Amino acid sequence: MLRRVAARCGPRIALATAGAGVVAGASSLANCKSTPDGLTQLRSKNFPLVEHCHGKARVRVLRVRRYEDKDTVQEYTVDTRLFSPVYSQVFTEQNNEGLVATDTQKNTVYIIAQRSSATNPEAYAIDLAKHLLNEYPTLTAVEVDVKEDLWRRVETKGVLHEHGFVRDAPEKATAKVRLTRDAPNKPEVKSGITSLTVLKTTQSGFTGYLHDQYTLLPDTTERCLATEMHLEWTYTEGKAPPCYAAVRSAVRSTMLDSFFGPAQGGVYSASLQATIYDAGCLVLTAAPHVSSISISTPNIHMIPFHQLKDLTGKPFSDDVYVSTSDPAGSIYCKVARDSF
Repeated sequence: MLRRVAARCGPRIALATAGAGVVAGASSLANCKSTPDGLTQLRSKNFPLVEHCHGKARVRVLRVRRYEDKDTVQEYTVDTRLFSPVYSQVFTEQNNEGLVATDTQKNTVYIIAQRSSATNPEAYAIDLAKHLLNEYPTLTAVEVDVKEDLWRRVETKGVLHEHGFVRDAPEKATAKVRLTRDAPNKPEVKSGITSLTVLKTTQSGFTGYLHDQYTLLPDTTERCLATEMHLEWTYTEGKAPPCYAAVRSAVRSTMLDSFFGPAQGGVYSASLQATIYDAGCLVLTAAPHVSSISISTPNIHMIPFHQLKDLTGKPFSDDVYVSTSDPAGSIYCKVARDSF
């Protein structure tokens, strides 16, 4: 392949591909347009471009705000996607004119992080999407995804530290924003929480399911229940945007209240399916701005280690488990208001 490229592009390219460090001049590159055996004509005429976009993924940015008595931090991982019918020429005609490079998008993430007053991922994503749409008239739509690593202020001898933080891993806050040229002031917003990991040591069971020749799992009314919650919700339409941080706080606390129940005694879970449906209903009751909520809960299995009896002579007493996340049950539901 290198020999074919060198033959087509001249001696200066041949030297570069051989590792000589020579950069080809414009005159040499002019003859290097990729037109192998008429492929360009085939792909533009026989095989139409159906969908396309381009963006930058996994741009990580830390925003520090300094006040007299304390600092605040937001750490975001940002994905951008730009849409424009004009950009079809980049794919089908090898024409990059007017293309907003992915490196430009990456730099813009940092610029807006400095300019924006947003302190939550939704507001930051909206600011970034609006800037891109306003800056580049060619664009018809912009999508921005943001994941926020959560940092909690350190408490030292009962006092919150001015500039010390610890990360609440693996939990993250998420936001997805889509903004279109046709409706530049009406962002489509989805919020979420990912990797909210929870465990209850009792008040859970699983009985009455189908048993056949392939079933080994025994019925039980006493088990550990653990999962890594992934939540995503949409918003009802209103005259003013909701307070995204307040809604996220309400969703999170309601999900935990529903999963665990009261501090004394808790609440019994007949299945993870029933528990997350109840939780979704409670979220819609507690958070009127939420239109629908999707809940994904892969199991973190806590398998009773019954072999203790063989090893020690002491039976398993709901006390020692093998913790494993693979393979995992995959349990999902979406709960919405009647008007959804």
